[in-house]
Amino acid sequence: MPRRFDVAVMHDYFVDRLVHIRGLGRTMAEVAEKAAAGGGGIHGTVQEEIRGGNAVNLAHALARLGLRTLLITHCEPAHEHLLRSAFKGLKAELRVRPLPAGLTVAFEESVNVMLSDGRGAADFGPDALDEEDWASLEGSRVVCSVNWAANRRGTQLLQGLRRRLGPEKTIYIDPADFRDRLDRFGELARLVSKGGLVDWVSMNEFESMAAATALGLESTDRASRCLTLARELGVVFDMHCVDGAYTSEGTRVTACPTRVIRTRRLTGAGDVWDAASIYGRLKEMDETGRLRFANRAAKLYLEAKEPVPPTLSELQAP
Repeated sequence: MPRRFDVAVMHDYFVDRLVHIRGLGRTMAEVAEKAAAGGGGIHGTVQEEIRGGNAVNLAHALARLGLRTLLITHCEPAHEHLLRSAFKGLKAELRVRPLPAGLTVAFEESVNVMLSDGRGAADFGPDALDEEDWASLEGSRVVCSVNWAANRRGTQLLQGLRRRLGPEKTIYIDPADFRDRLDRFGELARLVSKGGLVDWVSMNEFESMAAATALGLESTDRASRCLTLARELGVVFDMHCVDGAYTSEGTRVTACPTRVIRTRRLTGAGDVWDAASIYGRLKEMDETGRLRFANRAAKLYLEAKEPVPPTLSELQAP
């Protein structure tokens, strides 16, 4: 009998190199100046290399909250230790397909700009799943397919999930930054609104604005946009912003503000927010409580010395 999970997550694994800079314009000017002088090194740039990818980050954050988590992802041997080491001692099972990990360089300041090479993340369709996977997905309470933006076969993957798992299974998507695939996202959105492809969508503020543009909707204030997208797509729609979060099922909007004191990083914060939001829904929190819980998780991650999602005990501490 296949093991049952609270949440199943797929698909992307990236090795992230975070480059901490003192202003993107200043850094680009330094690079241009060095290139004009014949090339060479720019010293003193603080960097760190971490395991990343929306699916890996989400699964890690879910498991840190104590949820039984299945991660189906991809990696080659050279980067597998970095992936697996993060999950030691957690209630998580990893199933790794032999496709190369993606690579990202993320410039971190007040915003983060990521240069990504999707590699294996760009070619992950339903045929990457075997019968054991399907049995586990059928036994999971929520199935998450994230980083559609990096996956050329992301829509096929969602179609395969819905076809195989049926209309009763809760399918969750955080598409990541699709703004350079806006036409393709418009096609996905129309499939979602017409065919019930997914049940629950999460985006950041800028992605929600792009989604409204792709659907030809008037993008006004945040609350109205959240409500309109939920209604148009026929889903629960979550929107996490720098200073608050919103959710709607298409008839009303719940909002919850937040405040971050000191931001040490941005990469991965949305995945931590998603994980806590999913936890809140599974634990049947009311919508305000769920948003407050997710906001606090993201805040702790943003302010932490190390890029590690909070545990449940850390979230519950006064």
